[in-house]
Amino acid sequence: MATVLSIITQALTEIGVYSQGETLSAADSQVCLLNFQRQIDSWAADMLTLSVQSEVSISWPSATSTQTIGPGGDVDIQRPVWISELNYVNPGSSPAVEIVMGPMDRDSYANQSIKGLQSGLPQQYFYQTSLDTVVGTLFIWPQPTTGLTLKLYAPKAVDVPVALSDTLLGPPGYLDAYIYQLALRLVTPFSRQVPPLLPSLATDAFLKMKRPNIQPGLMGVDQALVPTGGSAYNVLSDTGSAPSATR
Repeated sequence: MATVLSIITQALTEIGVYSQGETLSAADSQVCLLNFQRQIDSWAADMLTLSVQSEVSISWPSATSTQTIGPGGDVDIQRPVWISELNYVNPGSSPAVEIVMGPMDRDSYANQSIKGLQSGLPQQYFYQTSLDTVVGTLFIWPQPTTGLTLKLYAPKAVDVPVALSDTLLGPPGYLDAYIYQLALRLVTPFSRQVPPLLPSLATDAFLKMKRPNIQPGLMGVDQALVPTGGSAYNVLSDTGSAPSATR
């Protein structure tokens, strides 16, 4: 889509620090790169900026409750902030059948009194990131007595750029969000006044980038409102009624 240098150059142009065609100084480039890295890192904590869901296969050894996830961990991938789904592949199934595991929140995990309980197959999982390492910890319960293949589905963030020559990709709408949001961040370090239209441009671009990532919840229906083909029991008259004819 665009290099980091081109995004930075356009952002500085938006706030009047540079004119079209001017070359950025090395010092200004580094200030902008640091601010852009912080911007992309902060976006990783916003679910609506994550447009891609990754799928990772995990080999889970028998008699193991926990593995680390992240750079250099047992599962060497970018550390996820959230996990959408964690399934295990039913052993021996062909084609492979994935069984959904239920997530545990912090209280459920803390209240799990026998964390080392063993069973043939797991039922639940708990995931937690870390404040002092670059890896998170994935716990499954009960502890499986056989080796399994797990399928981890997690929203994936844009990688934080490390150099001005890095190219950032993204769906339509991301480029404007990169530029205008960065321009707002650079107003203070370059002692500039905020251009009148910049806040609305940055807000519109950010919302437009997020909009395709919104997933409306599925509407539930109370089971009492769902017609059935069986007879019904009336508690007031102590009688049953025959099933109604299908229309």
